[in-house]
Amino acid sequence: MCRLLGYAAPAETTFSEIVGEGFEDFVAMSDEHKHGWGIASVDRSGEVSRTVDLERAVASTTFVDVKDRAADSGLLHLRLASKGLTVDIKNNHPFVDGTYSFMHNGTIRPASAVEAFIDPEFANRAQGSTDSERYFYAILSEIKKHGLVDGLRSAVTKISDNCEFSSINCMLLTPDYLIAACEYNESDQSEWTVNSHYELRYRADQSGVVISSTGWGHDDWSVLANHQVLVVDRTSLNTEIHALPLRLGA
Repeated sequence: MCRLLGYAAPAETTFSEIVGEGFEDFVAMSDEHKHGWGIASVDRSGEVSRTVDLERAVASTTFVDVKDRAADSGLLHLRLASKGLTVDIKNNHPFVDGTYSFMHNGTIRPASAVEAFIDPEFANRAQGSTDSERYFYAILSEIKKHGLVDGLRSAVTKISDNCEFSSINCMLLTPDYLIAACEYNESDQSEWTVNSHYELRYRADQSGVVISSTGWGHDDWSVLANHQVLVVDRTSLNTEIHALPLRLGA
């Protein structure tokens, strides 16, 4: 039920610079998505920067400082907590493990259902109580088995095939790639606040690649359709679209 915004750029920039007109409209959605925000970046060497806050982004003095920090990649998450989940700083996205940073939009019910797809190596790493953080570790489990892109596609497919969910849209940032997955339950609109609530849209041009949730304009951007994964090579900024599902077995 949150809002996602991510980018990859050829050089250091800020969210407002790369998004351009309308960035403040995205931030304004934190009046509704009011349970905190988070920003993360991962540079090419693998150094991760992460800041989270429980204030609404529009009212957060910390956000004013952090949003203008230059980086050549970024994830920005505005949180609206799923029903039954606590508003706790430990539950704020993006989540980080090693050189991976991750954020999710939607609900998987119950959160514990995801645990069946987490390898023992990652089983006790979650710091909070969210389905989202467990989803992150299910993805890392599959990446270990199948590599980055196919691992993420496999994890999304396993959750989609076996769990009740509204949306498992997500973005994953690594030193080499920015990846966005669009996978939502079209029959469950209980969490929708705008038309096409769970669509993802993206823009790719000489300034870089920007991927976002809906609800703040930019209807002219390209649509990442349901059951698709967008892969951005951070070196070349080339993009590829891969289909879901991808069933690779255990």
